[in-house]
Amino acid sequence: MNCLTARAVVYPVALATLKLDAFCSIKFTAITHHLVSVTMGSSNRTLIFATIFLYLLLHFPSQPEARGLKSPAKCPKLLSQVCKTSQNYAFCVRVLMSNPLTLLAPNTKGIVVNALDIVRKESMKTSKFFDGLANGRGTVPAFKPALKECASDFKKASGLMNLKVLEGDFATMDVNYALDDARSCETKLSMDEVNIKSIPAAIKNWKNFYAVANAAALTLENLQN
Repeated sequence: MNCLTARAVVYPVALATLKLDAFCSIKFTAITHHLVSVTMGSSNRTLIFATIFLYLLLHFPSQPEARGLKSPAKCPKLLSQVCKTSQNYAFCVRVLMSNPLTLLAPNTKGIVVNALDIVRKESMKTSKFFDGLANGRGTVPAFKPALKECASDFKKASGLMNLKVLEGDFATMDVNYALDDARSCETKLSMDEVNIKSIPAAIKNWKNFYAVANAAALTLENLQN
């Protein structure tokens, strides 16, 4: 079975029946859920569906283009090339397939770019998490300096998740600097004896995403050789 199948190029109906193989199973509802969340503040159902239709019209190919689109059929292979070196293959595939743009990647490099973008956003999310703790009214004052530094560390880490920043033959080394930032945060938390229950899970979650970025960086190096 191809990674992406549609019975006909009838945007609002056929594309909603997208099917992926066992390695990258995902329903097209991910796109509709994203668009509905964007318009969450409006109760105008017509506007929501009009937005969905417009999105599909702009982002999916016409029938002639669809016949020549190679990425859907190669989806398992492309994902495997990026995720095979990840510490958690299943997590890597799941994360990449959670973003509908992965389906449109024309080649392995496109998957790499998308992977880095996903991890960049997760790094910013983690930075905001620490920033929220640092500025929280209920946070122990003695914890706040370390929390602020952690927010800064993960913000710096997000800046490394960019294809323009990574050097082809040294991509993994550059991405590893992001892991150094995370470890720096952990050291500061330990030194200041910061004890907040939600922090270990947040850092562990970020490290799972980091593993995806590291796999993407290694793939990038291999593409250069």
